Order: sequence, then structure tokens, then C-alpha cells
Amino acid sequence: MDIITFALALAAVSPATHEVTQSAEPPAPQGPTIIVTPPPTERERRGKLRDFTKQIIRSPRLRQPVAKFLHPVCVKVLGLAAPDAEAIAQRIRAHARDFGIGSDDNPDCIATVRVAFMAPEAGPPERWLSADSPSIAHLAGYQREQVLSEAGPVRGWNRVAVRDVNGRAFRVRLGDQLRFPEYAEVEAFNSSDPIVTTEITGAALLISREAAHGFTLAQLADYATVRTLVGTSAPSRDGSVPASTILSLFDDAEPPAEMTSFDRALVAELYNASRNSSARRAYNDIARSAAEAEAERATKSQNDTLDQ
Repeated sequence: MDIITFALALAAVSPATHEVTQSAEPPAPQGPTIIVTPPPTERERRGKLRDFTKQIIRSPRLRQPVAKFLHPVCVKVLGLAAPDAEAIAQRIRAHARDFGIGSDDNPDCIATVRVAFMAPEAGPPERWLSADSPSIAHLAGYQREQVLSEAGPVRGWNRVAVRDVNGRAFRVRLGDQLRFPEYAEVEAFNSSDPIVTTEITGAALLISREAAHGFTLAQLADYATVRTLVGTSAPSRDGSVPASTILSLFDDAEPPAEMTSFDRALVAELYNASRNSSARRAYNDIARSAAEAEAERATKSQNDTLDQ
């Protein structure tokens, strides 16, 4: 009887013991928690690059295409020793030819791209320009604000002409004067042809000579190329930069040594587009081209690693 009593008692206790074991808390993990996130999809990556493109290209007016040069550029660089200035100018001209814009190499040509390195005597960038400066008087009010509010050691702007489909200036109708404040002369506007094109007729870039110290001539020339051939600003200092770009030259602790694949896509796709291509289409094409270049570079890197 003693043995049977002991067995019954053990059977009665076992379920309770098992239940306690099951309800016990699992041991807490040791060390930091690691959250694994998948890489962005191709669509997500293009979206980020498109938003970034819209951020750094100075927005055209409603329904206007992004402005670009329609004729070969004449480049002048000032404020440096003559050999350095000419080296920068030559590299900008070479880029203009590579992108199909062309360059006017006549030493007596009228400059349409001016890059000036400002001496310390000119003071800080905040003193270079004001709302009343003649050099930016042709800009609309919001465009002057973009120039004057730019942070850092650079100020840049473009002169933009509004044209008809054939590249001719037109007389602005009364209802469109707010849209096209800079044009109200020359040819009558044909209301039956609503196509509008925009042309960069001049670009200027002022760079602090002290801030430029330590950079290579190639870096400075490539930075000037992207700032002048396209109306651009430096990336915002408040947000992340999703693509390496020469435009971060004066903000990045380790800036690119030359134009990146994103920079080349930015300029190339804009100049490959038709003259009246919408800004939205231009942004999409730039993002697509930049994403494809990234994917191609990643594939090449993987193949090189496998070959080693």
C-alpha cells in the first residue's frame, strides 16, 4: 500500500510541476538587439533618388521645363593663378562637350559660364550680394531669395530665358506676367502653340578662395560644372544624402574626388531630354539612370570579388 500511495501522490504532483515549468519566462537575450532590415526595392530606391533630385535642382516655375543651355558655353574662371584658372576652365569645357552641350573655345568669346574665386578682402559670403545687387537684378524675387539664403562658402545663379517652341522669345500676355516676369519683349506669343521652353543664357558661381583651399582643381571644376550647367543648390544640411555627389564638396568630410555616377546622370539625362520635357519626367529619368548606374556598379563589384 505504501508504494501505491507514493505513486498516486507523485502522479498528482507532476501536472502542477509541469505547468510551472511551461509558464516560466524565457531567459533575456544578452547584448544589443539587432534589427535586420531588407535593402530597398528598386522602386523605393528610385523614389529616394527622385526626391533628392527635386531637392537639389532649383525648381522651375509651374509647367516650365528644367532650364538648360541650348548653345555651346563660353567658360571664364577668375580669382586664381592663371594656370589653375585655365585648368579648371578646360575641364568644365571638356565636360560640356562630353554632355553634348559644346564649348566655345575662342579666347575672345563672351562668357556664359563665370566662376569667380572670391578673395578674403571681399568678406564673408553674406556680404557678396544683397537683394539690390545688379548682378542678380534679373532674377525673380523667389530666385533672388534662393541665392541670398544659400548657406556655406558658395553663391550661384543662372539667367533663364523663356522661349517658344522654336527657341524664340515671346511677348508675355497680361495673364501670364506673374509666370514670366523676366520676358515681355520681342516676338508676339502665338496662343495656339502653348509649348514653352526655357534656356540658360548665363551662369555665375562665386566661391570663397579660402574655402577652396585643399581641394584639387578637378574637384573644383566638377563642382562648378554641376552648379552651372544645371541650376542646382548644395544638398540640404538637415537631411540625409541618399547618393554620393560632388555637390557636397564643401560639407562632406570625405567628398568625392570627381563627379559621381549620380552627378553624371543628373546632367546627362537633363541634356538628353527634349527641350520641352516636363520637370517631372526629367526627375524620373535622372533617378532611373542613377539607380541603374548604382546597380551596374554593385554587380561589377561582386564579380570582381568573386574573381579574386
